[in-house]
Amino acid sequence: MDKTYNGIAIFGEMGSGKDALAEQFCALRENSVIYKMSVLCREMMKVSKVNPAWRGLERYIGQVIADKFRDLDINIMCDYVLALIYEKGQQKYGWDNSGLEGEAYNEELLKQLSIISNEEQSIIVGGRTLTDLDYWKSKNYLIVGVKVSDEARRNRLISRDGEATVNNSSSEHNTEIDVAHIVNELCHEVIINDGTIDDLKMAAESLLNKYSF
Repeated sequence: MDKTYNGIAIFGEMGSGKDALAEQFCALRENSVIYKMSVLCREMMKVSKVNPAWRGLERYIGQVIADKFRDLDINIMCDYVLALIYEKGQQKYGWDNSGLEGEAYNEELLKQLSIISNEEQSIIVGGRTLTDLDYWKSKNYLIVGVKVSDEARRNRLISRDGEATVNNSSSEHNTEIDVAHIVNELCHEVIINDGTIDDLKMAAESLLNKYSF
């Protein structure tokens, strides 16, 4: 492929195997680093460990908090993850973009992300909305969708989170509707994850080789 990307952003519905795919990328390329967009929401989900009223409602907590974050700023979770990546380059090279705005800022940031990509391959896990998609595309990330059958997806969620949590989370939440459309229609690449972990590894390696990661 002629086009060079600054990293990979993985989109998929709950239980599709986004984390598993990211782990395969890391196993195949030792300079890969995983960044999870859900990290702030998942931290709040821990309240169920000490407050019985929230047991089984962990995913509901995560969905509601994500909505509140996006009400504050539609891109705030993307910005948080990008800041984690950017800080590494800032600390190493002394970058200071505080005097830049608009297109000048965007151009400089893309140059800086390209420099970082030569040192680490960032894997963004958990994009869910159309604005998330536009954000990571604008930062020159390869958009990869993970697709899985409904039955396999539910079984994996139950195995990981428990049946009560799965039953109390909403598959009709706006982000779940968005991400299904994104995976089906808008990704650069889509990986089918209905098979074994070895199948997923083979698909991951094929994609990395195709784009020279």
